[in-house]
Amino acid sequence: MPEELSRHCYVEPLVRRVVDALCGPPQAAVWQHRAMAWFDRWCAGQLPEELDAVVCYENAALHTFRAAKGNGITTILDAASFHHQWQDAVYEPVEPPAAHARINAHKDEEIALADHVLTVSELARDSYVKGGVPDHKVTAVPMGADLSDFSPPESRRASSEEPVTFLFVGHAGRRKGTDTLLSATEALANNGVPHRMRFAGDVDEALFADAPPTVERLGYLGRDELMRAMHQADVLVLPSRHDSFGRVVVEAMATGLPALVSANVGAKQVITDGENGWVVPAEDSDALAEQMRWCIEHPEQVTGMQEVAVTAAQDYTWAAYRERVVDVITSVIEEGSSALRSDTSRASP
Repeated sequence: MPEELSRHCYVEPLVRRVVDALCGPPQAAVWQHRAMAWFDRWCAGQLPEELDAVVCYENAALHTFRAAKGNGITTILDAASFHHQWQDAVYEPVEPPAAHARINAHKDEEIALADHVLTVSELARDSYVKGGVPDHKVTAVPMGADLSDFSPPESRRASSEEPVTFLFVGHAGRRKGTDTLLSATEALANNGVPHRMRFAGDVDEALFADAPPTVERLGYLGRDELMRAMHQADVLVLPSRHDSFGRVVVEAMATGLPALVSANVGAKQVITDGENGWVVPAEDSDALAEQMRWCIEHPEQVTGMQEVAVTAAQDYTWAAYRERVVDVITSVIEEGSSALRSDTSRASP
């Protein structure tokens, strides 16, 4: 992007860092939303009048959209997560109830002002349609991933005697279904089913207080270390309660790992069940344990999924995302221009 087209607001990220360091989660969430609103107001003041469209991130779009509407500019909301009604049905909000209600009302105003909404998966798109947004106003544009550091190893299993290794990547908390996964691996261990369950990333310590001996905590891993961990694993597991996409699924599949995910993971659309991974119900430790047991009992079939997993991941690079999102935005602008011409012709005598 040409440098003269870029503008930077340093206040918003500074406020976010300060409140993250000084405030507890409830108040930090409130101040983060205020900081995004300040950024939004700043952007509205910077908005050129001669634009075809403006694309704004959720929680930072309201004032910019108002300014854009005043100039006849097409408004596109980039929604990174699920519709707030879906989120509220899945987990308790971090911020106090009154603040949460204000935030949701803010989101509803942004949605109402948006000519179109972009989501990161078909699952997230469905949540917006179920939340009352007209079907034709929402398009899923799956996220991309930088796959330059993620490639398959020459060989995955050094010995057939090694236990099957499952890998979880990310923050190991309830939102990612870690409690469900721990219950599944514990059930397998109690039944004498040999396997390894590795966690890469930070964890909610309370969940791991009584973790079974199958669990190994790797801590935070850099990209090179993460790829090595993927090369040493057999299956990626992501049993989230709430994951609008789940980029790690694409990264892992690019290394040849089949992925075992819950039905609440947006990246399930990358998976062809039984060919490069599996989808199980969310919050169902029995179903998760059953599928993990199948993987343990069929290591050769799991290894045989490597090529299909790698091929599927290639459709989700950032280059592929760029092509998809440009096509969608261009189409939205053209539809808006066509509608404007139609309205103008009807208004003419």
